[in-house]
This record gives sequence, C-alpha cells and structure tokens, in this order.
Amino acid sequence: MIQLEWQTVAALVIVATTLTIFLVRLAKPKAKGGNCGHSCGCGKKAPSDHSH
Repeated sequence: MIQLEWQTVAALVIVATTLTIFLVRLAKPKAKGGNCGHSCGCGKKAPSDHSH
C-alpha cells in the first residue's frame, strides 16, 4: 500500500469536496427570474409601481 502524508490526504479531500460542490451547483436548475428580492445587489431594477 502507498503511504501518503497527511497533508497530501488533506489536499485531496479539499479538492474532492470543492469539485463536488461545483458539480452540485452546476447540476441545480437555475431560478427563472422573479426570485430576486431587489436587495441582493445583482443590479436588477425593481419593477416600478404605477398603480396611482
């Protein structure tokens, strides 16, 4: 069996965890508009209210 130092094992675990997070986020369906609360800083303007 190959002996790995703990730093190597830790680095591999971090890389695998990061890759898993990226793949899960990539696989999630993107929200279809309308979910922005207009206070997130994304730059979308709130629809103006002309109900006067």
